Amino acid sequence: MRKFTILLFCALIAFSCSSDDDNNEGNNNTNNALTFNGTSFNVSNVFLNDENTTDNNPSDIAIIMSNINLLTESQPNGVNYVYFDFPGVELQTGTITNISDYTILENASFVDSEIDSGNTILDDAENGFMATNTILNINSLSPSQIDFNFSFTREDGEIITGNYSGNYTDISQ
Repeated sequence: MRKFTILLFCALIAFSCSSDDDNNEGNNNTNNALTFNGTSFNVSNVFLNDENTTDNNPSDIAIIMSNINLLTESQPNGVNYVYFDFPGVELQTGTITNISDYTILENASFVDSEIDSGNTILDDAENGFMATNTILNINSLSPSQIDFNFSFTREDGEIITGNYSGNYTDISQ
């Protein structure tokens, strides 16, 4: 009976343990993630920036996503980074297709408040990595939470998708 109890205890421990590995490559979780070429990359932090909050003149409104808190952390590699902006007066729910400024990097570095290097997935200034089609759907928005999804089709036909639902940090001036 004692051997059976020990065996049962060991089996329970083995099945109840889960990996705490935070490596984002090969992740199949598509919530709060960027998905490219069959691989999902964690982007669990979202920052919003409206360049003009003083009047009703249109300005760039940016959505920035990362797997780290870009306001408090530095990391020499392994940073997933999504940046895109679009013209507008204020962020609101709806569909936006006019996104001409974007950068998506995987395994980048973030040191001294600068994003650097990494594997380019999408970049509006780099041939072969430009988008031919962009879609952003902002499904819901409150003063502290946002729910959105996006899709970018690259020049070579590759489709990059992503989504986020949760709290955001407003970094507007």
